[in-house]
Amino acid sequence: MRVPVTSVTMPARNAAGTIREALESALSQTVADIEVIVVDDGSTDGTADVVESIGDDRVRLLRHERNLGVSPARNAALAAARAPLISVLDADDMWDPDYLETVLPALEDPGVALVYANCRFHRNPDQPDYLPHISDVDLGVMEPWLHPIDRFPELCDSCPVPALTTTMRTAAVRGVGGYATWLRCGADWQLYVKLVKAGWRFAYVDRVVATYRWPEPGRGLSFDLNRRELNDLKLWSRFALRYPLTPGVWPHANLALAFRAGELDF
Repeated sequence: MRVPVTSVTMPARNAAGTIREALESALSQTVADIEVIVVDDGSTDGTADVVESIGDDRVRLLRHERNLGVSPARNAALAAARAPLISVLDADDMWDPDYLETVLPALEDPGVALVYANCRFHRNPDQPDYLPHISDVDLGVMEPWLHPIDRFPELCDSCPVPALTTTMRTAAVRGVGGYATWLRCGADWQLYVKLVKAGWRFAYVDRVVATYRWPEPGRGLSFDLNRRELNDLKLWSRFALRYPLTPGVWPHANLALAFRAGELDF
């Protein structure tokens, strides 16, 4: 069996309404030699039926009988990946047809483990304004001259990488342990931190090549500010204890703790 160029990893939880568009955007890439690994994470809305109806032998479906969470789902796809690269696409996001064609050349550099690009945000007109600090932002990367961000302390300030635009070396991601199952959200940021700490470099391509469908209450974790703050605290306090001399880590851990304690209110 021919080894694909990249394994597209797609966790899915009750995504019957959006996953067809996501899959079609992956399967219509100008780089066609791919596999798409969908992990149905305990869906109850017929997500698996939609996947099976696609009828493309490049799509592989794995199923969790109960909901384990996005990190275990991503790790299941990572373990099943046959390609030397993995590309990340959630079940409610979409790639432009030339996404892979645009980013893959950056990985010809053997020192680069991850390449990312820019994305646009899609919002429903009647969507509630639950993230006022970024609700008026249209792109995932607003200051492209600062990228790639693959260094400390800058990597501590905020997650710089639009996850749906990432393609990574499979061996590198496996080598740092994959996605943290002790984080309910933010595990992608923690993965990037581990890759940089392991000595890998990132590459950035300044093109908009994907569409991020903004989460809504009841779908996705990004809107849950309380959970995000708690996960930031867990991420940075644990990392600071393990790598205490890393520039910027302790200030960020202390900042996350202050948010949780209610000492800061912006």
